[in-house]
Amino acid sequence: MVSRPAPPDTIASFRGGLIDAARGLGRPLSGAEADALASHYRLLMDWGRRMNLTGLRDPGAVLRRHFLEPIAAADLLGDGGTLVDLGSGNGFPAIPLRVLHPGLALVLVEASEKKSAFLWAVLCELNLRGARVETRRIGTIDDLSDILPCRYLTCRAVRTDRLFRGGSAPVLERGGKALFFVSTEQAGAMRQRPPRGLRWVETRPLQAGPRSVVAVLEPE
Repeated sequence: MVSRPAPPDTIASFRGGLIDAARGLGRPLSGAEADALASHYRLLMDWGRRMNLTGLRDPGAVLRRHFLEPIAAADLLGDGGTLVDLGSGNGFPAIPLRVLHPGLALVLVEASEKKSAFLWAVLCELNLRGARVETRRIGTIDDLSDILPCRYLTCRAVRTDRLFRGGSAPVLERGGKALFFVSTEQAGAMRQRPPRGLRWVETRPLQAGPRSVVAVLEPE
């Protein structure tokens, strides 16, 4: 059975809400940025009928969790260098961050072949040059020695305590940042015991709820 694409009026409504919400965050979107993010939403909805890409069904929750969070954190990054995203899944937060920073190269690391196919579809649809998907399972950060160090590292829903166990190779380039989209409890634990090679900088509240933050770390 072929799934039906999301209705155009649904996408248009989401795009309008996205533009208004981004303006409220102090990061207005250009027409091209809004189009790209709306296309990501459309693909998320279309592919989500055939595979599990998000547990969220309410468009407002999808907007806050998947789109407004990276928009709120976008000023923490600059253009230039490579952004590596671990456990990319449905492409958040990394693809919106790349849309907002077109000068970045992007590497999406995802274990699932099905989700990797989705990610490739989004990259192609959005014509994000300099972006690619690495389909591989990683046990520790040393499994990424051919990709790291990078300027920026992002991840969500990844067990960083296991990921950063062992190894000695640098994760970030000098002047780089790691952004961990986590709960306040996870951020507290990370502050007490930062991942190997990184030092704590700050947290920033996010739009998904009072317990959602982005933890910012830098190279030691």
